[in-house]
Amino acid sequence: MGLFGKKKAVGRDRELDFVINEIKVDLSNNYKDNAVLGVKKLKALLEEKHSQGKLKDSDYTAYQETLKSFEADIKSFKRTY
Repeated sequence: MGLFGKKKAVGRDRELDFVINEIKVDLSNNYKDNAVLGVKKLKALLEEKHSQGKLKDSDYTAYQETLKSFEADIKSFKRTY
């Protein structure tokens, strides 16, 4: 692997990590509507992968904690339009 090669974290899911990164970017840029949609997408994707057995229980628990954190962040968001 080259100097700048990316390694996948053991037991982690790239698709879920990508959605989490999108949510972080949306929150940091104050894109509230996009963040809310991203959290909904993460929740649906997480449940889908867990029900299909594509996630270990320990990974599922870790992603659930991340999801809860994002839900707490967006709890106070109100629509601006």
